[in-house]
Amino acid sequence: MKKFIMGVIVGALLFSGVTVFADSASLVGKMVKIQGLMSIEKSGNKIADAYVINGAAYAPVRAVSQASGSSLSVEGKKIIMNESTTDDEKAVQLSAVQFKRTQLLKKITAAEGGVKVYETKYIPSAQEKYDTAKGTQYEQQAKEWLDARKSEYEQRKAELADLQQQLTDIDAQIAALQQ
Repeated sequence: MKKFIMGVIVGALLFSGVTVFADSASLVGKMVKIQGLMSIEKSGNKIADAYVINGAAYAPVRAVSQASGSSLSVEGKKIIMNESTTDDEKAVQLSAVQFKRTQLLKKITAAEGGVKVYETKYIPSAQEKYDTAKGTQYEQQAKEWLDARKSEYEQRKAELADLQQQLTDIDAQIAALQQ
């Protein structure tokens, strides 16, 4: 949570830095009065000083971008900051995906149990009732009962296949995050 809040603060500084750059064009060639000095910190460590001019904080873009884990490049009169994922962010993402995987494995186990119950109990029982009812007035009703159980069984198998596909996708996400 602390890192998240810090990320929000640094993000706000990054966006204000972009605004400052846009505003600074109007300061070129003018005498300005520095109204104050602010310290920029990350995790208790000082990164740089920001100067307050006309109510806006002006900070060194490179220092702020390095602290936020962003890459910085200069092209002509443009300063370009690109997002990059830090090791801490990757660790958080990896942990979240691994948690999803654990939850999904529980669902798969439950779904496998449901399919097994249909294979070993419900369908054989319905088939036996149908076989017993053949040639009687209950044959149609037993057939409908058997067909309903077979339909439910196919639906459970489809749900299991979907869960297994989700597991494959999550495993691919984990592999990508571990690189």
